Amino acid sequence: MVKLDNPYSQYRPTWKVFIPMLVMYPLLKVAIQYAYFSFLYQYSIVLLLLIVIAQYCDKGLFTKERIFAFDLPFERKIFYLMVMVIILIPIRNIAIQFTQNSQTLHFYQGQMSSLESMLVMLAIIAPCEELFFRGFVQYNLTFYFGKYGAIVIGALFYSLVGIAAHSLYLAVIFFLIGITIGYIYSTVKSLLQSIVLHVITIIFMYIYPF
Repeated sequence: MVKLDNPYSQYRPTWKVFIPMLVMYPLLKVAIQYAYFSFLYQYSIVLLLLIVIAQYCDKGLFTKERIFAFDLPFERKIFYLMVMVIILIPIRNIAIQFTQNSQTLHFYQGQMSSLESMLVMLAIIAPCEELFFRGFVQYNLTFYFGKYGAIVIGALFYSLVGIAAHSLYLAVIFFLIGITIGYIYSTVKSLLQSIVLHVITIIFMYIYPF
């Protein structure tokens, strides 16, 4: 097998890993277009369903090696946390030039109170999005497209959340955030670290809406 700049152990997952990726967009469309109750809760259900399907297709999804890898020194981990904050500032500043409304925050929050939506985002959305989009999608794409190809394609999958909402603005924002967290995840190789980065993004979004 040709080595494709892959930071993980060398093996090629079966075609089954593409099943959750293929069903993701239709499920997102249903969650966004048919609001039977709060979108954030519907989106949470979709993410949990995708994770269940992903676990069926990838038995290593919940392994300690995938989630709790700590290969880098503590100082490097803090460095990447600071990098995430630094990158979020220009993303936010550029984003507000294109819209007067806080579209990203409004997309998630909807009619929910700020406190309720923030708690759901931190407790469910952040870990579930990272587990699926980074821990499953990007991780498995790495074995087919290499490190950088998986980062870009994984970010494109993440941007489908915005496309399903018919918002180019959201798609671009999700793509940029996906690229940033995806790169750090591929470097640190710790899903726990990427969840912390996602939590920082959410807190930043509530303090400085964009």
